[in-house]
Amino acid sequence: MTASLDLNKKNNIVVEIKGGFGNQIFQFIFANYLKEKGFRVKVNTRFYNQFEKKNTKIDTFRQLILGEEFFDFKNISYFYFKFLRLNKKINESRKIKKILKEVKNPIYIKLKDSNFSAELLNKKFIHLDGYWQNIDYLISEKEFLYKSLSKNKILENSFQNPRIENSTMLIVRRGDYVDIDEDLGLDFYKNSIDYLKSNIGEFHLEIFTDDVKWVKSKNIFADAKNIYGPEEMPLKVIDLFGRMINNQHFIIGNSTFSLMAAFLGEKEDSIVLVADPWFRKRDYGNLTKDNWVKIKNV
Repeated sequence: MTASLDLNKKNNIVVEIKGGFGNQIFQFIFANYLKEKGFRVKVNTRFYNQFEKKNTKIDTFRQLILGEEFFDFKNISYFYFKFLRLNKKINESRKIKKILKEVKNPIYIKLKDSNFSAELLNKKFIHLDGYWQNIDYLISEKEFLYKSLSKNKILENSFQNPRIENSTMLIVRRGDYVDIDEDLGLDFYKNSIDYLKSNIGEFHLEIFTDDVKWVKSKNIFADAKNIYGPEEMPLKVIDLFGRMINNQHFIIGNSTFSLMAAFLGEKEDSIVLVADPWFRKRDYGNLTKDNWVKIKNV
């Protein structure tokens, strides 16, 4: 987390909301973290407008699962959006940089995860376009997150429903992870299942995956009670997320979607297993609680 945010709290911050449901939650809680520090924060959800077009260039279809109103935020206006785009173009213009040289935009800055620093939140208009995936933000904003998600009746019921004893959520994410060579190997799943068997005995396995055919082809998953495929429409995503939450144990692998389910569904008697490292080829920050069990990702 940032070391200090004791800056001019009259500055205006816009947090971009993008990606899948897990990413969306991280972005909303980061926005709330900044709001609680006294900043004036709004969000921009226009990332999802592109998926309404048939010729979108992004392969992975995404939708906003819960609107900004669930998290007590307001979306920026069209004119505010255009203002941010104009300033972004000014900052990135080679011609302007050549003319002004070392002179920087006095009122606007755009920051991503890679260059974010509290000391840079000193412009009048601050545009934050990142994922902000850090377990510390989740822990800090847990009460806010429960309160926000409980406004949805399906999720409220999931938080309250009794769990099946030794029920276990296991996520198998492939899809775009295969493309970037960050999908988990069979050894991870075997070691995770063996760990649970040695600690709790037999268990009720619920698998959630974006590749049902691949999962059904592997003997290691033969004991699964249910296998759930991917969903895209918001109501179905929420229903799927609710089913994930309503387990006793969690094998989250390296998926932020399942991480959220484990974080929200975890009880004192839960075992949570996570891939270590999260990704093999890139640094992904801190996404593991101290009590979670790390299973080697090789």
